[in-house]
Amino acid sequence: MKWTEVSIITTEEASDAVSEMLTSIGAGGVVIEDPNEIRRQIESPDSLDYADQAFMDTLGTEVTIKAYFNEDSTSEELAILIEEKLKFISQFLDIGNGYVGSGKVDDEDWATAWKKYYKPFHISDSVVVKPSWEEYGKQAEEIIIEMDPGMAFGTGTHETTRLCSQLLEQYVKKGDKVIDVGCGTGILSIIAVKLGASHADAIDIDEVAARVSRENCSINGVQDAIDVRKGVLADLPPQKADIVVANIIADVVIKLSAMIPSYLREGGVLLTSGIIRERKDDVISAYTGLGFEFMNILEMGEWVAIVFKCPDSL
Repeated sequence: MKWTEVSIITTEEASDAVSEMLTSIGAGGVVIEDPNEIRRQIESPDSLDYADQAFMDTLGTEVTIKAYFNEDSTSEELAILIEEKLKFISQFLDIGNGYVGSGKVDDEDWATAWKKYYKPFHISDSVVVKPSWEEYGKQAEEIIIEMDPGMAFGTGTHETTRLCSQLLEQYVKKGDKVIDVGCGTGILSIIAVKLGASHADAIDIDEVAARVSRENCSINGVQDAIDVRKGVLADLPPQKADIVVANIIADVVIKLSAMIPSYLREGGVLLTSGIIRERKDDVISAYTGLGFEFMNILEMGEWVAIVFKCPDSL
């Protein structure tokens, strides 16, 4: 079988939004080639890789995204649709060069080419994410999450997921109940349970994300502790979790502010991410204005994660 391979050159800032857009219009898979991530991996204290400065200088900063559509997709119509979607995203984010063209590739080429870009890595101090085809020697106290790249957002490589993982490692206590809003691949719910949470409710508006989350929960042996559903937070019955994680975007995080107390116990912890630096004050103002206590903030690249404590009463 042949696939239509679409190429987009964008910025690190916009790469997630572009990837999700491509999935939403029918891409069977998305590959992100991010030189910034390669650079961070090489420069990480935990990395065993080495590259000289000359190589590092050739990496550049532009992110290449390749998406794969069924060959029945008409290239011209697909290009027009993608251009329209990119134009919309450009109102909020710098999308870089944008759409650069398309071509045909065979199943076999697509099925193997991207694997060289995906290796085991530490998403936080104790949590390691590894693809199924890679061997990894577990060290004492490490938690291994098996996660293959696919059609849903959130395999751990992006800063927002890393930030949330670090915060979960800091705040999750044994027996906690967690709600994961916008769960993507389910990675944060899986990490929470592996860290000791007794139960997690994972929810996402995308059917693909919900399906992939269920599969990943089974792969990692935590399916009995995580309930996954398609929908929004309001679709969950009111309950009192110990931790709510919302790794989405600033606007949605702000819109959730009035609802969070119905799902988070008094004194419970809200972990928010998916927030670009320019919007962090907006998010902080929205929550502190409702009586939430600002507790912590982590920053990585252009992204921010903010922690709030739910007030005793509203």
